[in-house]
Amino acid sequence: MNLKHTLVPFLLLAAVCIPARAESWGAGLAGLYLTVDGGAQVRVTQAPDGTYTGKLIWLRDDKDRLDKNNPDPARKAVRVLGLVILRGLKANVETKRWEGGTIYDPKNGKTYDAFAWRDPDRPGTLFLKGYVLGITWLGRSTTWTEEKTSRE
Repeated sequence: MNLKHTLVPFLLLAAVCIPARAESWGAGLAGLYLTVDGGAQVRVTQAPDGTYTGKLIWLRDDKDRLDKNNPDPARKAVRVLGLVILRGLKANVETKRWEGGTIYDPKNGKTYDAFAWRDPDRPGTLFLKGYVLGITWLGRSTTWTEEKTSRE
């Protein structure tokens, strides 16, 4: 048997076994999500650099609500609907989480460091953790539920 006949099956097997994407352990984050209280829908998209961004695209109540709690006075007159509230999350294959980003809470005007993850036992649920001062236990967690259609 020559090297070509031995190497080709090995390469084919390796191609099947090696993940095509860094996020093969999850479906990525892109999609539509309903917040835990059902009051908002967020569209999460992936940028060419691999980072994820989440934008508020629907509010159940007060669709004209302003971002009055924003610490930046110039942003207080901006509508909450359309705000980008999730920024910069990127897949970390070692931890099987999306990390290195921030999440903004328009209810209190605060921005938190953030990471997100999925639990294989709870498909359709995205877990998010916002924290401060680089201390992951100093913060709060929430869950978003995947949705198939936009409420816009």
